[in-house]
Amino acid sequence: MVEGAARGTGLRAGLLVLRVFEFIFAVTLVGIFAWDHSTMYRAGYYSLYVSDVPLGFSVAALVISVLAAISLFVSKGSQIIFSVLDFFLFAGFFASSIVYRQNFHVHCWSNVLVPVFASVGSPHCGTVRTGAALLVIQTILFFWSMIMTAAVPRRRVEVVDNNAAIHEEKRRFSFGRRSHQQSDVVAEPTAV
Repeated sequence: MVEGAARGTGLRAGLLVLRVFEFIFAVTLVGIFAWDHSTMYRAGYYSLYVSDVPLGFSVAALVISVLAAISLFVSKGSQIIFSVLDFFLFAGFFASSIVYRQNFHVHCWSNVLVPVFASVGSPHCGTVRTGAALLVIQTILFFWSMIMTAAVPRRRVEVVDNNAAIHEEKRRFSFGRRSHQQSDVVAEPTAV
């Protein structure tokens, strides 16, 4: 039972680290895609869904990652809800990666948004590449947090005395036989 408690604590600590990284990357993605939206609007490029879909899921990731990190310490029974929300964010970031797919090229000018940004006077290839990389990272992080949140134990593991555990097991599985109680078993003294 102690191993289960240690595993649950380690799982919670790992999940907290994931939530912190999700929050940091979500803040960065909100900044990148808000700038993308503003620059695309100034350039007259009206396919704004390329930046709006990732922007919306990044804002949702901000809120959900903070609430999920707080719920690790406050509410033990709500982890299944956050596992479902992690699934929706995983699917959302996967969809955002599909929407942003024309900006995953290695060569800078092969990306669709770089010439659009250059028409306004700001060819930020690094921003486009960072946005693409962080979308993939967030997709992976929310996949792992979905799995880990579902694996977090919902009940606290209690460390009990071995004698109490034996008595409970005998009481549970004796099926009415009262002759096998804990008081009948007497430990023999060991010879020195």
